[in-house]
Amino acid sequence: MVQKILNYSISLLLCLLCSLPVGAQNSNPPAAAAQKLPKKEQKDAKEGPQYPLYNGVSVGVDLWGLGSKALGGNTLSTEVVVDVDLKHRFFPTVELGYASNNEEGDLGIRSKTQAPYVRIGIDYNALYKKQHGHLFTVGVRYGMTNFKYDIEALGLEDPIYGGGVGNPNLTDDIWGGSLPYNHTGMKGSMQWLEICLGIRANIWKNVSMGWSVRMKYKLSATTGQYGDPSYVPGFGKYGSNTMGVIYTITYKLPF
Repeated sequence: MVQKILNYSISLLLCLLCSLPVGAQNSNPPAAAAQKLPKKEQKDAKEGPQYPLYNGVSVGVDLWGLGSKALGGNTLSTEVVVDVDLKHRFFPTVELGYASNNEEGDLGIRSKTQAPYVRIGIDYNALYKKQHGHLFTVGVRYGMTNFKYDIEALGLEDPIYGGGVGNPNLTDDIWGGSLPYNHTGMKGSMQWLEICLGIRANIWKNVSMGWSVRMKYKLSATTGQYGDPSYVPGFGKYGSNTMGVIYTITYKLPF
């Protein structure tokens, strides 16, 4: 499914790029004809189509997180994206989502996390002068989440005598033996900044599809005293920065 999504993304990008010359020809009259137009009309032709301030609201659903889980990933996430079209140039955006993660690290330590998250920001459409219905956007997001997470050490079975022998990666330096390690319900939070680059292609009437690549930078974070989470809902792998992708199908409301 991921390969299909990537292939469709490439097709959307090629469609967008191929349509640019057509859009440019439709929105700008030939130079000779433009010279015969009144000055005001020449100015309008040069600046492109004029849109009103409000051009509608669009609602989208992310498919990337659902597809990743369906293919055996450790994370299940989904989010709803709502944006407002202002002059077909600026798109104030709110993204509301929920994610859960359950994975085992290299040392046999399992981490579980689940929580909602929110991102707010704005996109700028670099193709606002075109009339082909596609968008090429750059934007910024502020994200935040409060979550609970569990960390536990996975024990091993004694291959000879049977029974659990604990986790040999967690040993007491003084008394020896494997340390018990099971902490549940620890609280954490994070705030971060995202730089976004994306495309959206109209595929049928009010329906569009597209993707957005995000570079994410941690602004602040709090975690429990017994360890950091491996995953933060809405942000991704815990750390100072990471990269993410969302792939959305979007419907523009008819009002």
